[in-house]
Amino acid sequence: MLHETYEPVIGLEVHCQLQTESKLFSPEAAAYGAPPNTHVDPVSLGHPGTLPVLNETAVTHTLRMGLATHCSIAERSFFARKHYFYPDLPKGYQTSQYDTPLCYGGYLEIDADTDASGTNDTDSARPSRKRIGITRIHLEEDAGKSIHDQGEAHTLLDYNRCGVPLIEMVSEPDLRSPNEAYRYLQKVRQLVRWLGISNGNMEEGSLRCDANVSVRPKGQTGLGTRTELKNLNSIRNVERALEYEINRQIVARERGEAVQQQTLLWDADAQQTRTLRSKEEARDYRYLPDPDLPPVVVPEERVEALRDDLPEMPNARCHRFVDSLGLPPYDAEVLTEDRAVADYFEEALSSLFKRTKGGDTNAQAKEVANFVMGDVMQTLNETDHTPQTLPVTPRRLAQLVYLRLEDKVSSSGAQEVFSLMLDHTDASAGKIADDHNLIQISDRSHIEPVVTSVLNEHSDNVKQYLNGKDGLLGFFIGQVMRRIDGSPDPQLVRTLLTEHLDARSQNQ
Repeated sequence: MLHETYEPVIGLEVHCQLQTESKLFSPEAAAYGAPPNTHVDPVSLGHPGTLPVLNETAVTHTLRMGLATHCSIAERSFFARKHYFYPDLPKGYQTSQYDTPLCYGGYLEIDADTDASGTNDTDSARPSRKRIGITRIHLEEDAGKSIHDQGEAHTLLDYNRCGVPLIEMVSEPDLRSPNEAYRYLQKVRQLVRWLGISNGNMEEGSLRCDANVSVRPKGQTGLGTRTELKNLNSIRNVERALEYEINRQIVARERGEAVQQQTLLWDADAQQTRTLRSKEEARDYRYLPDPDLPPVVVPEERVEALRDDLPEMPNARCHRFVDSLGLPPYDAEVLTEDRAVADYFEEALSSLFKRTKGGDTNAQAKEVANFVMGDVMQTLNETDHTPQTLPVTPRRLAQLVYLRLEDKVSSSGAQEVFSLMLDHTDASAGKIADDHNLIQISDRSHIEPVVTSVLNEHSDNVKQYLNGKDGLLGFFIGQVMRRIDGSPDPQLVRTLLTEHLDARSQNQ
């Protein structure tokens, strides 16, 4: 196989739109989704005589991302003008940072490949980690948007996005497979959402990625000729485009053809790349210091204050869920994908601990995790609710989990109670279960007479069961369950039926 003799070298440039009320250098709104060319002003359009004023919130968001990814923070950094001429760049340059980024020299950890398929056995053990270096995180303004697919022979321009604050996060060429790139992007998206600095939505353009890729024979350390992939509008498309381009470069090398340094567009419909232009170098952009913007000065005390204010990071919280609560690594990963979900889980568990005042904390944590990963996340996915607006609050979920742990409701009964709790927002889980006859009957003396009656009335079926037709046990269980008013414990029903049938077998 060609892939066994070559390895890819991948670096990603991720642009992330920051969640701020106003643009990077002007007070104009930075909100997404407004009608075209309604969020524009003289500053973002580059009108003569206008002066930029730096958005302090955007700087803070950038610093928080840098600290969360273990970057060093520059005490002084500068803005530069990056010159290029596109119709959607009205100033003729983009205000960015070049040789002095705000953040530099950090890293982000992803799950490392443990087998040929690139998967990890996350159910049994915590996966090993791989550190991906981060060269820089710098702050810059966004350009506008060119719209080409309107069925007409001209291009439309929407300048709403001009001046919206972005961070660009440039990785070291440490990624060695499309799947690693996929997982790296997942981590970046998770982190910006966790910090509350961006919604990380690639479909809206809040998160965009350009990928640089080359291939080299395994064992070599030098870098091959790289290409840059653009137009990657989903994390899955990043993976697919890299797979295609890696294969293309390997085939070219095997044929003795030179790989050209160029920028490529990914055609998601055709599942292939198309040449856009030759690859630019930094000198092509004619970077110049921006004379209208003073240096960004970040005192050490501000850095330390921001560091102290960071929330517990996803990886640390995931490890704590495993180490302190005994959750399987898979459960911990799912629960910490979104900070609001992780908060919801911990609040529910805390309420349950207060209610139980002891017991097996690991079992309680697992039961809460099952409910959150099941009913709660299904509801969040199917409705417009967030964990903060869900009618089943963490405290109410703890009531339901308590009923389940005490065997007061069955597994199916608990699901029904949860569904009813979404509509009955003022009632407790116990009251809803009681009002809808879902409290589980676990009294042996109440169920046993019904078991005897069912077996006596279905003597022919009993004979067939005793002659080896074991599947009839389900029939007997159904008969008993239907005859008892309420919600009998199905496990107890099964146990009593088995005992009585075994006794009849011995008396034959």
